[in-house]
Amino acid sequence: GIGSQIAHNLAFRGYDVVIAARDRGRGEALVKEIQGLLKVTPIEESNTSRGGGELPTISFAEYHADAPLSAFDVASSIKGLGSPLSVLILNAGIMGKSKQLTMKVNLIGPVMLTFALLPLMAESATSSTVINVGSSAHLRATGVIEEEYLSPNDNDGVKQSYIGSISEVSDDDLSIYAQSKLALMQFSTLLRHWLPESDPPVQIFDAHPGLVWTPLLRNHIGDKAVGTLTKTGLASLIYKNSSEGAQAIVSALDYTRTATATDEQLYFVNGKPGGYASSESASFHASNQLWKYVLAPEVEGVVDLPEGWGQSSTEK
Repeated sequence: GIGSQIAHNLAFRGYDVVIAARDRGRGEALVKEIQGLLKVTPIEESNTSRGGGELPTISFAEYHADAPLSAFDVASSIKGLGSPLSVLILNAGIMGKSKQLTMKVNLIGPVMLTFALLPLMAESATSSTVINVGSSAHLRATGVIEEEYLSPNDNDGVKQSYIGSISEVSDDDLSIYAQSKLALMQFSTLLRHWLPESDPPVQIFDAHPGLVWTPLLRNHIGDKAVGTLTKTGLASLIYKNSSEGAQAIVSALDYTRTATATDEQLYFVNGKPGGYASSESASFHASNQLWKYVLAPEVEGVVDLPEGWGQSSTEK
């Protein structure tokens, strides 16, 4: 899928790569595959600042996006490598599964991993970048939080976790998938507004790879549709392959903000900045609501929030 191709792409740009994934067997096999290719395929000098023929190191860290504390295991593994973290690409995602699980994997997992790894990014001597992998599906969602959840209740204002209130029925219409992708973009908005200023800065990008013929998509549409699209040749006409999708994501690393305002949304689509995103995805009010009702109950007391988190720029 896109994740494995992102790892390939980063390695051949000269980055040391940590592959964080749930399947240890497949992850370690991917590590060996990339290591083998690096030995026989030269890295272009224009792609790396490494010298003396030194090859990037490729490693694996077991990570379960549906288990929030797993993020700290990944952070510990990366810290043990002794190098700062300069790039974080959050690509984990599911579709068509349980609605509650979809929101946990597609939103809470990336949020927890980001907070767990931000201290390592702060150690980078160069500008560091977080890329949240998005989807045009976010355009189908007009919001994330159901109105009835925001209304007063009879329990003295005490509500259960919003994530816990989401049904566990299958997300067949992908409505929760769309909401999770909108919510992830709103988390990017919070990061741009609330991360403390740093020198060098942490860049926050959202990136949609376009339509990609991934295992995730094929599993969702089913064997019959896959067979028809493949036999007719429509799959190759309509969709990118995983390598092209990965390139569309990683190309965001070639962009450096020239403006001083880093709280402005920058959404990459098909590898180019300035893609169309919904107004809700960049709304600070909607993003603040997301934090208050959805994210804060899941992370407060579990992660160490950055200094000044939750304060407006004028309050810092």
